[in-house]
Amino acid sequence: RTNLSEFKNIRAAGVRAISLDEDDELVTARIVTKDAKYLFIVTKKGMCIKFNVDETRQIGRTARGVTGIRFKEDNDEVVGAAVIYNDEEELLTVSEKGIGKRTSADEYRLQSRGGKGVIAMKLTPKTKDMVGVVIVDESKDLMALTSSGKMIRTDMQSIRKAGRNTSGVKVVS
Repeated sequence: RTNLSEFKNIRAAGVRAISLDEDDELVTARIVTKDAKYLFIVTKKGMCIKFNVDETRQIGRTARGVTGIRFKEDNDEVVGAAVIYNDEEELLTVSEKGIGKRTSADEYRLQSRGGKGVIAMKLTPKTKDMVGVVIVDESKDLMALTSSGKMIRTDMQSIRKAGRNTSGVKVVS
């Protein structure tokens, strides 16, 4: 977590926002307000972790950061993150093969930062790996872009709610 005031004097050439290790990359950045309760991180292999925002202390712009989730598998990696403001919010998780599901935030148990997490989506050859997570806003549509350049617009209400340890429904063909 870095205070936004550290980014107020950005030069034309930019400023360093984070220091990364070899083979690391920035997946997502989110603005966290004072009323945010939890951070939610998902991995490619279907694992996730939900922990209190307060467990990540504020650090400087160029700092490396802290561990959010530890991987159970060697070839796992973080594919997305979301900020949860209350347990009534729903999360939409999506896999490589276009399978998605909406799940209430309270279905994911609260853990300590740096744990191995719990299953976010049951992965099979039908679903492949996870690609991301977003907070559901039923007043908006989901725009999904495939790697081949196909764009799909889907109504959020058409994606059914499912349990934490299930695969979900086809969102994109």
